[in-house]
Amino acid sequence: MGVHRGKIVLFCLFLILALPAFAEGQEDFSDYMTALQGRIQKNWNPPEFDEDGDATVMFTVTRYGNLVNTEIVESSKNPVFDEAALEALRKSAPFNKFPADTAKDALTIRYTFHTSIVNTDTMKEYVANADRFFNVNNKTALDYINLAIEEVEGDIRSYFLYGKRSKIKRALGDIEGAEADLAECKRLKAKFDQKRINNGKLMAEMENSPFAYFYLAHSYEIAGDYVHALEAIDKAIALTEFNNQYKRYRCELEQKSKL
Repeated sequence: MGVHRGKIVLFCLFLILALPAFAEGQEDFSDYMTALQGRIQKNWNPPEFDEDGDATVMFTVTRYGNLVNTEIVESSKNPVFDEAALEALRKSAPFNKFPADTAKDALTIRYTFHTSIVNTDTMKEYVANADRFFNVNNKTALDYINLAIEEVEGDIRSYFLYGKRSKIKRALGDIEGAEADLAECKRLKAKFDQKRINNGKLMAEMENSPFAYFYLAHSYEIAGDYVHALEAIDKAIALTEFNNQYKRYRCELEQKSKL
């Protein structure tokens, strides 16, 4: 799993209280927010995908710790990632009650969930330079992508790097090298897809939750296995009556399976 973290920002009452004009008499919720963040992070299980992800959620916590009004305000553009963020909140609730001496009835919170694919900042820099030099100076692009592969070599989540190197080698006229890298890209991707499916199966068996089967369905879809993807999303739909997103996703899977 990639590196993951959460950034938290209070607003409405809390931001107003943070302004200098309201500094006197403001209530200290720092301990409460630290505990809340720790609880969410404990339940944040970001799905494994091929790119970095960020999803920002707005939610309200009542003075008794109940979770209400959850909403994705900045989507990751990946429905499974967004749903994973909401699932982390659902698993974390109820939260602690507010301090007994507070006058607040609720807090509205903005929270950003983040995850990164297996990489380092150095690898990101190498890949960015390889992309920048592609079709400008392909020899330099090849040098940079080679450095990127060396940086993370051995991890199956780096399969896409071989796909990039294949394109660069093809542009340089190294057809044999390009085909070898393309084959390695496919081999590593197949291993990564199977690892994701195995993780999804384990989660579904342990939790038997709508989200777990939603994630499993998406994992099968990425691997091109629409038969099992439809079976998994049907299980997700059977476990809940309130998530139309799962039903829409099933329609999308059905259409893709016929292509």
